[in-house]
Amino acid sequence: MSAGGQASLLVFGLLAGAWVDRIRRRRLLIGCDLARAIVIAVIPCAAALGELSVPLLIAVAFVIGSLSVVFGTAVVAFLPSLISPGELVEGNARLMQTTAVAQIAGPGLGGLIIETVTAPFAIVADAISYLVSAAFLARLGVQEQPVPPAEQRSIRAAIGEGLTYVGRQPLLRPSAGCAGTYNFFNAAILALQVLYLSHTLGLRPASLGLVLGAIGPGALLGAAIAVRTSRLLGVGRTMIGGLVLAGTANLRLATVVGSNLAAMLALTAATFLNGLGQPLYNINQASLRQAIVPAGMQGRVTATLTVLAGGAAPIGALAAGGCAAALGIRETLIMAALGTALSSLWLLLSPIRSLTALPTPSTMDR
Repeated sequence: MSAGGQASLLVFGLLAGAWVDRIRRRRLLIGCDLARAIVIAVIPCAAALGELSVPLLIAVAFVIGSLSVVFGTAVVAFLPSLISPGELVEGNARLMQTTAVAQIAGPGLGGLIIETVTAPFAIVADAISYLVSAAFLARLGVQEQPVPPAEQRSIRAAIGEGLTYVGRQPLLRPSAGCAGTYNFFNAAILALQVLYLSHTLGLRPASLGLVLGAIGPGALLGAAIAVRTSRLLGVGRTMIGGLVLAGTANLRLATVVGSNLAAMLALTAATFLNGLGQPLYNINQASLRQAIVPAGMQGRVTATLTVLAGGAAPIGALAAGGCAAALGIRETLIMAALGTALSSLWLLLSPIRSLTALPTPSTMDR
């Protein structure tokens, strides 16, 4: 199911960006929520009829993943319509905090629901959550402007325009390279992390859960301090600092030896700091993109960057397996950790390093 959901990004990512830029985004968000509620309800219905199967689950995961790609792209493009440019960092921080809370509370709540009503019918709660989301979106009082007829070019031309825009824009080009590099090496770490902690270090399941779970509180704190940090250090330095912090934490994780109390504390702290660093980069990067990209290009630019970054992840995961077999797990993790930290060079060697505040489209050379 995971593969079915991830494949949808590569298949529909760029198409999603083109659709988002030619449809009113609030209407598209509501439609995605309603469609996801209907599709996911197929699982309990099939279970009740005795027709639930792995191929059906994969198909549902792919469709839900595809709709989620469109929804995620539309949310990012829709946010500048809701708030002023000066509130973008705070708005993205709130979205990241919501995600972090869901990551922390979701597994426990999901387990409780499954324990109570069994897994297939617990998914009904998920379907209801999409309906609730659609209801809240319907109540928003934002009136979006229709897409001008001149913008209704072919899908292929629209996608090409988004790719060209990212390639030529002096702040987006290094952002794309940075995100792709970080995701490549971070995917390598994620592919080997559980194996390293459980087999190389010998952590028991409870200890493993504690270490891996520390990333959620770290991300929550990172999202909470992102606005203040950006104002204090500047947008560019905060983005660079977040990457260096996350990369340093990854390196510490890869160099811990043993499974005693000191090792456990070091591992938990490293995972927490990794979670802390990522929102400092992600929130400011998203805000920078929203600030400089014209409204009619938001969907395509967001989709282009997401696909470039997301496409690097499976390649990194595959490379991790080969490197681990040839060099060893710890050695591969150390190299990947250095790679996540060095991804910040894309920003250090670009105009982003000197950004103190978010620019505007009128101040950028296109």
